Amino acid sequence: MKLIHYISRRYIIYSTIISLIAIPLFYVSLQHLLLKGLDEGMKQQKSWIENKLKTEKPNAISTFENNITITPIKEKFRKSEQSFNEPVFVEADHETVMHRVLLSNVSVNGKNYVIRIQKSMIEDEDLLQNILLLQFVFILILIVGLGLINFSISKKLWLPFNDIVNKMKGYRVDISDKLNFMPTRIFEFKDLESSISDLVNRNGKLYKAQKEFTENASHELQTPIAVFTSKLELLMQTSPITEEQAELISEIFSAGEKMQRINRTLLLLTKIENNQFPNVERIVLKDVLDGIISQYKDTLQLKDINLDIQFNNSSVITANPILIDILFGNLFSNALRYTDENKTIKIEINRETLTFSNDSKNGVGKLNESELFQRFKKQSNDNRSLGLGLEICKKICNLYNYDIRYDFVENRHSFTVCFK
Repeated sequence: MKLIHYISRRYIIYSTIISLIAIPLFYVSLQHLLLKGLDEGMKQQKSWIENKLKTEKPNAISTFENNITITPIKEKFRKSEQSFNEPVFVEADHETVMHRVLLSNVSVNGKNYVIRIQKSMIEDEDLLQNILLLQFVFILILIVGLGLINFSISKKLWLPFNDIVNKMKGYRVDISDKLNFMPTRIFEFKDLESSISDLVNRNGKLYKAQKEFTENASHELQTPIAVFTSKLELLMQTSPITEEQAELISEIFSAGEKMQRINRTLLLLTKIENNQFPNVERIVLKDVLDGIISQYKDTLQLKDINLDIQFNNSSVITANPILIDILFGNLFSNALRYTDENKTIKIEINRETLTFSNDSKNGVGKLNESELFQRFKKQSNDNRSLGLGLEICKKICNLYNYDIRYDFVENRHSFTVCFK
């Protein structure tokens, strides 16, 4: 959810809650004021009636629709007065209407009377409902208007922030040198832009330094390793060489080759992490896989390993062809290395996935997933393995936001790459 929508939604929710609380309180308060006004009016009428009774008989006091009744009583009583609501049937309108009633016991010229004054509340109720309706409409217009104003202001206010986000999405340390942000008068956005610019500059310098170091280290290591290997080859051609010396030279030669492979692999890992393979193109997975299988054709025949290939769909992706070739090549060679003779490697290509699976070699169970894609964490005792192949696969998948997962089902190891 966008921040502007989050703020606007919270604003509307809280405003609605406040309105739901305020409107009933307003209704109760207004009703109390109206009843108080009715009560005060009826008390004034009662005082007027008391003054009239001093000079006139109760029957002489005329009232409209019998809203005032004066009943003489002979019993002794204490003066009292009470107000209450009571439904009264109005014959003229043929309906029952709620009235406000004042019932008071008074004594005038030594005579006792019960004065009952009632007033219809229908006009007050209509007035109260109209006021509440107007208030509700006013609050609704106020909430909607303020919400739209808040949304409009927030949208303009957050434009610099959105510009920063869009610039950062397109930022690449190997290409971008400097980011030009939208000018703003908001101090917090200026501070954010300044911090990001400093971070970008530091990252650019670190990237260039790391890139130069990697290239220089790789170049400087390749030369002595090549010299080391060539000298060993010359040494092996000299004579006389004892069997023990030949064995030692062979072990040194193997170590030199391994050192050379480690150097190349670490250099590749660094280039992948630095995204030094920017060129991308549309790649047909089946074509890449056919090329890799043809490279390992002799090894497959030598180990008498069968291939079960299922192409459910001719999937096409956009990526760097060199990296995809390395990804598929590592997964295929990994399956080939850990498959016994006369067994089967299964390859399945769907629209969004590619799976390599092979029978477990020598009854090896499920691999340790926590260390599977870590550098130099080997899952076997094979000295030929550098423990870097699966990490390279993981780095390539991370670069293109692919998902790579490992499963062990029915005594078969499988690696699946999800492209979407």
